[in-house]
Amino acid sequence: MGTYDSSLTRVVPVFNALLDRDPSGDTWLLPLLQFGSRSPGRLDDLSTARLLPGHPHWWGKNERRLEPPPSLLRWLVANACAPASDALWGSPATKAKRELLVARDAATINEALRLLETPPALRKWYVLEGRSRPDACLETDTILLVIEGKRTERKATAVTTWMPRRSQMLRHIDAAWDIRRGKRVLGLMIVEGRGGADAITPNSHWSNEANAQVLETTLADSLPHRSPLERHQIAEGFLGVTTWQRLCSAFALGWPPPQVTG
Repeated sequence: MGTYDSSLTRVVPVFNALLDRDPSGDTWLLPLLQFGSRSPGRLDDLSTARLLPGHPHWWGKNERRLEPPPSLLRWLVANACAPASDALWGSPATKAKRELLVARDAATINEALRLLETPPALRKWYVLEGRSRPDACLETDTILLVIEGKRTERKATAVTTWMPRRSQMLRHIDAAWDIRRGKRVLGLMIVEGRGGADAITPNSHWSNEANAQVLETTLADSLPHRSPLERHQIAEGFLGVTTWQRLCSAFALGWPPPQVTG
């Protein structure tokens, strides 16, 4: 990854610079939210955005890990599909159990549902989604923002091991949804504009990728455990896409931002 690692070359240097410059976020967080291609009309009630005191650097090596929604884990054990690769089943013992889930064995499904009544340990046979790790996470008294950053990737990630269609962006928002404690959950994609420092506007490809995140089919496939109302609310929280160049230009960070080593 190295030279083209989006975390080391974009996420960490940009958000380190912003948080170090103004730990409150007063001067940059609200403008950042407004950069999203879907932001117009969605943030009219926000006049300020101030980070929690002592806000952590929730990116790079300190990415915030969000637990999978219990409702999704329950849905998965009853609706699991075989993974794309045989290597993804897990150990032989785990594979045997999971094959029974995929075969819709009632006793195995009921066993998994019973085990999911207590907080699940990761890597257990009945846990079919791991923690979500947004590239950056920012929190205020009223907002929980999850960010997915891209640099060389050509499209948004849209699959997980046990779900043939699961938007990574929606996955982050979905995981944040269960810990929001009344806060508003927002999501934003930040991608590399084609060209140099002046490429501040997402091209049509990335605009289409962003719009595809909130199509009814994408919402239904990615959030089968959520009600239609919740899917709508999650879609309303997605602010669309902006570019790294837009951030660096708006906040006078220079282009390209300095690469972080290690």
